[in-house]
Amino acid sequence: MLSSVPERKMLYVRSLLLMAWLTLIMSLFWDPYSAGLTGPVKETSPLSVAHHAVIVQGVELRVEPYALGTRVFWTIVIPIIPLFLIVFGHEAWRRVCPLSLASQIPGLVGLQRYSRKVDRRTGAIRKTPQVISRQSWLARNSWYVQFGLLFIGIVARILVINADRKAMAIASLSIISAAFVTGFLWGGKTWCNYFCPANIVQKIYTEPGGILESHPHHLRPKLPQSMCRKATADGDIGACVGCVANCGDIDLQRAYWSDVLDPQRRNVYYMFFGLIIGFYEYYYLYAGSWDYYFSGVWTHEEGIWEKLLKPGFYLFGQAWPMPKVCAAPLTLVITCTLSLVLGRTLEKLHRRWRSRDNSKSEILTIHHCLTVASWSSFNCFYVFGGQPNIILLPELAGRVIDIIIVVSSTIWLYLVVHQNPCRYQHESRTRTAR
Repeated sequence: MLSSVPERKMLYVRSLLLMAWLTLIMSLFWDPYSAGLTGPVKETSPLSVAHHAVIVQGVELRVEPYALGTRVFWTIVIPIIPLFLIVFGHEAWRRVCPLSLASQIPGLVGLQRYSRKVDRRTGAIRKTPQVISRQSWLARNSWYVQFGLLFIGIVARILVINADRKAMAIASLSIISAAFVTGFLWGGKTWCNYFCPANIVQKIYTEPGGILESHPHHLRPKLPQSMCRKATADGDIGACVGCVANCGDIDLQRAYWSDVLDPQRRNVYYMFFGLIIGFYEYYYLYAGSWDYYFSGVWTHEEGIWEKLLKPGFYLFGQAWPMPKVCAAPLTLVITCTLSLVLGRTLEKLHRRWRSRDNSKSEILTIHHCLTVASWSSFNCFYVFGGQPNIILLPELAGRVIDIIIVVSSTIWLYLVVHQNPCRYQHESRTRTAR
């Protein structure tokens, strides 16, 4: 959708979003104003602590007035992203992502590391950005590496980052710094393709295309989708350094069909569903009721560090002695393992069913399984994502939001499940012939 917008304009958009994120991070260190909206005297405010009496592990949790930075980020900003991805697609997100800009800054200001090669014919020295070898361990295991980083981040969220403002600020600055350092060491979109934990979420919710995704195999534009580009006086020019093979920023469908049978992809898709289930389920397992999550008190809970070694489960009316620092990752490991087993089992059943119908294409079998896994993860996320704020809205507004989410995901499912590699190749050849 944004593939034809000039790079200079998109650079401004990314810069504004990065500045907005940095402003939010600054507010986590100092915000003397927003806490006034949550004080007990603000009876008319839906965020007033006077409205929230939450029982956690059988005891009423004391809630003090709090600054809104963490609540805004976790219950408004983050829940918007999956819907944006599924509607506008991979190319739109890649062109607006503020972390992508952070990784591009070294190249924009001339600080990027280069390798120097001598042209044998002319003797001229040619500088090219460093890239990670496609045969390296990191390149071969990038799915697991990024999912592992995402898993660690989710555990850290549960334990401290959700509620501790300084911890969240430090974590955010660390991620931005990591993107910057990666951009210094390697060129292209190395950060996006090999390190960024959000890349897993982006792939699952956008491949092989969002609802409004463009189709470069139809249009054959000079600079397709979110291909790396550089703004010049004569317009944008390509700046691809070949950091990955079959780059999704050039042709997302081609990248998807060439990699759809990768076992890593399938395992991560299935485990991601379990990661979502485990993340939200743990709020109930920890507190003993859903009020703890839906009240949003977890975004500003007091004494979060002291609770790391206190009971992490509260089941059947009593606290279990396992400390929270162990209980949270254990819950996610169990749910990820169970969802992986479930996904693999359903995949086998679907393969057997398709073989009875003489439909033996392995690519389509896996494609259908991955598509359903993505759709299930998306809708499961929105059963909980953003709900602490949505339930504060008028009932009609909440219903409208739910309808938008379900309709969008169903349209995406219909469009994606009917795509296949043969159709892609046929459309590409037809366009070439024309």
